[in-house]
Amino acid sequence: MSLFRPRALVLVAALALAAAHAGAAPLPGSTLSLAERQSITVAPGAILTYDSVNDSRCPPDVQCLVAGKVVYSFTLKRGDTLEHFTLSPAELAFTSAVLNGQRVTLAGSAPAPRAKQAATAHPVSIKVVAP
Repeated sequence: MSLFRPRALVLVAALALAAAHAGAAPLPGSTLSLAERQSITVAPGAILTYDSVNDSRCPPDVQCLVAGKVVYSFTLKRGDTLEHFTLSPAELAFTSAVLNGQRVTLAGSAPAPRAKQAATAHPVSIKVVAP
């Protein structure tokens, strides 16, 4: 595999984050990575905040009776309008009235932490796509 592809992906992610922090909306359909409590502009005047995560997944090095789940909570704000929603592997998309029917989709998440691993950050990747 060429080293160009991972470098290109890092460059695209960095540019998308830079645009988000500058208040400019990212390119439609681009993948955006967020840390907990991070906010980004996803459309003109629309701010998406990754509020929190609830991760009860079974660690990969343990046998559990229940697999558990991971649920990411978000708030989308445009003007005085707020939309609270969640995304998870069981519910991959949310259709937003604030974004005129565009969908916020879960594009990726961190794997479940190992049993004896200290609590880790839960970054999440999302996309905003046209209806």
